[in-house]
Amino acid sequence: MKRRACAAAIAAAGLLAGCAWFRPQTKASFWEGRIAIKDPADSENNMSASFELQGNASAGSLGLFNMLGLTLASMRWSEGFAELQSGGETHTFKSADAMVRSTLGHSVPLAAVFGWLSGDNASVPGWEVDRSRYAERRLRARKTAASEPGTNQEGLELLLVWDAP
Repeated sequence: MKRRACAAAIAAAGLLAGCAWFRPQTKASFWEGRIAIKDPADSENNMSASFELQGNASAGSLGLFNMLGLTLASMRWSEGFAELQSGGETHTFKSADAMVRSTLGHSVPLAAVFGWLSGDNASVPGWEVDRSRYAERRLRARKTAASEPGTNQEGLELLLVWDAP
């Protein structure tokens, strides 16, 4: 009886190990940490908050929180739709990028942010990314040129510090 139980336990352990071995490797789809945006042209437009980012550039959510943990903004999006909840109001947008620009006051390449957090070396025109502290879960991206007519965001910095996924 003991041999049968022992054999069953070994078989179960082998099966579980085999499942773990063949499980597809996926990148994390949830990050939390701190975000800061520094605008050298307008220091009153700087911001810093805790964040929770989930999903991907096509469908996901972003929560921004103050230092007491209170929600500043809650954003969610999918293809062709984006919704912002902030200050007791709900606003809809045609895209996540438009929503992020309206919320943060700056254009931030949301699709690239997901890639950067995942370790992707994707380059974005008009942005210079410093990945030298990626192993410490720190990233700095700097706007090198205006991406939209009539805006001068050159020198704008996006700083991200996140916990391990």
